[in-house]
Amino acid sequence: MQYNYRTGAERARKIRPFWIALPTIGLICGLYLLANTLYPMLPANVNGQSDMITKKLTEQKPELKQNRLYIPKIAVDVAIVTGVTADTLEGGAWHRKPEQGDPQKGGNFILAAHRFNLGLTPDQTRAKSPFYHIDQLTIGDQLYIDFDGTRYAYEITRNYSVQESDLWIEGQTDNAKVTLYSCDIRGPKAGREVVDAKPIGKISWASGAPKLEKNQ
Repeated sequence: MQYNYRTGAERARKIRPFWIALPTIGLICGLYLLANTLYPMLPANVNGQSDMITKKLTEQKPELKQNRLYIPKIAVDVAIVTGVTADTLEGGAWHRKPEQGDPQKGGNFILAAHRFNLGLTPDQTRAKSPFYHIDQLTIGDQLYIDFDGTRYAYEITRNYSVQESDLWIEGQTDNAKVTLYSCDIRGPKAGREVVDAKPIGKISWASGAPKLEKNQ
């Protein structure tokens, strides 16, 4: 009971727990969304992912059933998928225009992947944003591609930015190469980040250990 000088004694109003819990829930959800959004910004090896990919490359042979792209420096280990729509990007690195090239027949092997794609958890967001750190790749860095049961090694030769309308990056080339690209971190309208790489050899296995057989 509480006393009001106008109305006399009256029963005190109870504060409903719901109105206390609602702001707390909103704050927790906001902090979780912020952590989920910022998680891909962490350095690639903050949780040992780069080391795990390097270990995988030295201990596991390529599998015939799935083609994959590995970039240890920025902790990329994703499936290479094909398709005809942008929804294919949800599966990993999209092999754009297979008729233009691949590791076996040469030409321009084009792979596109998400720069940032929000998932339900921080780990899922990071996994769905494989090219988040593509701008950190520099000349001389190496990447590896498992294609039809063979592992190919490549060395980055160029990194640059283009406009969204610059479709020449997907053009046919006489020399064998890999073209990796993703949108600018600000979105597709701001342009694309592109990385070119040249083949340097294949990985062979002797006595259970990998060895680079360089191209002649």
